[in-house]
Amino acid sequence: MRINMRNSFKLIFLGLVVGLGLTACQKDTLVTDVPHNVDPDFNWGKGDSIPLVTNFYFYGKIDSVMYTLQDSIDGSYNLVFDSTYLGCNDTTTFYGQLTGMYSLGNAHSLEVKFLKCIEDTSNLADKESLLFAGTYPYGSSTPLNQIEGVEITWVDDNGVVWRSLPGSGSSSNDSFVVQLISPNPGKGLGDNLILGTMDVRLYNGTNSIRIEEGVFSFQYGVY
Repeated sequence: MRINMRNSFKLIFLGLVVGLGLTACQKDTLVTDVPHNVDPDFNWGKGDSIPLVTNFYFYGKIDSVMYTLQDSIDGSYNLVFDSTYLGCNDTTTFYGQLTGMYSLGNAHSLEVKFLKCIEDTSNLADKESLLFAGTYPYGSSTPLNQIEGVEITWVDDNGVVWRSLPGSGSSSNDSFVVQLISPNPGKGLGDNLILGTMDVRLYNGTNSIRIEEGVFSFQYGVY
């Protein structure tokens, strides 16, 4: 009887040791791949992992932060309209077609102005002449300094306005390109859909920020 009880205790003790060993091994396996002391990613949800679910959008880095702006999502809207500025001379008018992603309160908004001197703001052909597939020079809608081209404006989350400047696109890493022009696929505001890219430096006084690897799909054309 003593031998059996002794053996029984040995077996029980051996079972406990083996069980604890297996448990310890299992715990070690579970925690080996868990990262420690990792800083939180404050840009999570702002990157290109966000699915594009509308026809009209912008995504890219603005001032080193990744943004994905989509029409009718999170307070952003792709709007289209035109504007008449001061006359270029006695026979022409400085005219603009505007598009972009706008938000309520204007902050957090990206605007693109296509600017040109045209003879007749009521003439369809004159209005259509602003848009073409290719690379655009940077223009300006500033009074007394009106220059044909494209003007890009970003209003940041603090309401600060940043704008492209004429002549600032001379460096090799600056460009604004319309790659494709097609009919608007939906019941939108503009007649066309324009697809393109932008890598642009924007200015506020002596300070500047960059739009990097920007991709846009915007409505265009109020005729």
